Amino acid sequence: MGLLEKAGKMQTDAPPATKEKKAKKPQKAAKPKKEPRKARKPRKAKPVVDDLDEFEVEERVARTMPDEFILASGKARFARSLIDFIVTYGWMVPIVGMTAYGTYFDPTYFIAIGGLITLFNLIVMPIMTNRTVGNYASLTSYITSKGNPPFFLHQTFKGLTWLFLLVGAFLIASAYAPRLGWNTVNLGIGFAVLAIPLTDWIVGKIRHETKQGLWDSIFFAYMVKHARTSEEAEGGFFGRLESSGDWLKDKGWLGSEESED
Repeated sequence: MGLLEKAGKMQTDAPPATKEKKAKKPQKAAKPKKEPRKARKPRKAKPVVDDLDEFEVEERVARTMPDEFILASGKARFARSLIDFIVTYGWMVPIVGMTAYGTYFDPTYFIAIGGLITLFNLIVMPIMTNRTVGNYASLTSYITSKGNPPFFLHQTFKGLTWLFLLVGAFLIASAYAPRLGWNTVNLGIGFAVLAIPLTDWIVGKIRHETKQGLWDSIFFAYMVKHARTSEEAEGGFFGRLESSGDWLKDKGWLGSEESED
């Protein structure tokens, strides 16, 4: 029993076994810090250029008749209108008269020749000379605010005033039939066509100081006394037309030099 007691005593006297510490995990190597980026040099601010600063605004010039021109007199205006009417539409009078009288004839040649005369006076002459037969005979011409002749269509539209009146009146007169009643299409077109010369007359009353009608206002044109230049031909067809104006002037039918009436 003594041996057993000694063996038990030795076990109790032996120091308690210590737990082995776990091995520490190897630490990760620290990443090298990135060097800070160098600050960019500030860009020089470009001067702001406004395109409007370089744009030159032109002063608006009033579109008035140049001072070196004189408005045509009332007598000269009447002479121009009368002569242009005779030249442009005079050939229609015998045709309408003979047709209304009941005479049977073929008006083809009259219409063809008359149409050529109308085209010559309202289109060809304004393109070539910026004037019509009536302008030559009345010693007048048209100019714009810049002192230049207006576009040739100005003369063309002014010469169509009587045609608008005739066509409009004919459409309205033929719009009614005893059995069929009113033709609203012809009636509407007739009134629309008549509205053009009516507007021309109203504008002429409003702008009576400058004596401008509808087409004069649209093209900024003024009828003035024509001043001859050395470049204008003295002979030929146009020279004879100018001479007829001198004859009317000598008779006093174109008004005096000083008066605009």
